[in-house]
Amino acid sequence: MSEPEPEWSVLRRRAIGERIRTARLHRGLTQEQLANLLGIDRRSIHRYETARRDPALSMLVRIADALDVPLAAVVSTSIELDLRTARRDERPTA
Repeated sequence: MSEPEPEWSVLRRRAIGERIRTARLHRGLTQEQLANLLGIDRRSIHRYETARRDPALSMLVRIADALDVPLAAVVSTSIELDLRTARRDERPTA
C-alpha cells in the first residue's frame, strides 16, 4: 500500500495549477488553444490546472514558453505573479 501524499505536495501542485490558469487567462487563451500550442490534449491542461496531475519539468518549461512568462512565474512561491510585466527572458538568436 502506498503512503498518502504529503499536504505540502498537494498545495504546491494546486498553486502551480492556479498560476498556469491565471497566466493562460491573462493571455486570452482557452485550455484548448493552449493544448494545441503544446501539442497535447485539453484534458491534460485541465488536469494540471485542477491539480489532478503533476506536469513534468519539461512540460512546465513548454507551458511557460507558450504563455510567454518566465518559468519562475509558474513554479516559484517566492515571487508574485505579475502578468502585466512578466515576459520570458529574451534569448539570443543564433
